[in-house]
Amino acid sequence: MKKTYFPILIIVIILVVGGVYYAVTSWTPEEQTNPPVQKEEISRKEVMSDIAQNISDLSPADPVLGGSWYVTRFWFIEGSNKHLYVSYEDGHIARQILVEAEKENNELKYRVLAYFEPGESTWDLKRGEDKFFGSMLELYEYNEELEEWIKKN
Repeated sequence: MKKTYFPILIIVIILVVGGVYYAVTSWTPEEQTNPPVQKEEISRKEVMSDIAQNISDLSPADPVLGGSWYVTRFWFIEGSNKHLYVSYEDGHIARQILVEAEKENNELKYRVLAYFEPGESTWDLKRGEDKFFGSMLELYEYNEELEEWIKKN
């Protein structure tokens, strides 16, 4: 073997050994046993049913005079099943939240993006960011006779 090839051979061996060492030390068993979380499709019906049952947990405000929150309307952002405004009240005061819904491992999870209280002629933003201000909305109200949420527009 020529003397000029020997330093090149040493460098190649060092690079190969370094690459193998890096690959082995950066791999963890968690990557093999915990697959990435699968985000699933969400239906409006299941979101409305779940939020209606759990509005007290989502509301940043407490009801007054010993009352309890109940949903009066859902306003979905047009074309979205995961972004919606939820109007609710306790019989004395009304509130509204902007919610982002996600379904992971067959479980619905929510993030409250904004919180509103009634203003003079519209809802006043009290906390968060109203990312969908001015968007087209699709209204749902509860029909007592049918016992389900019905699209109104």
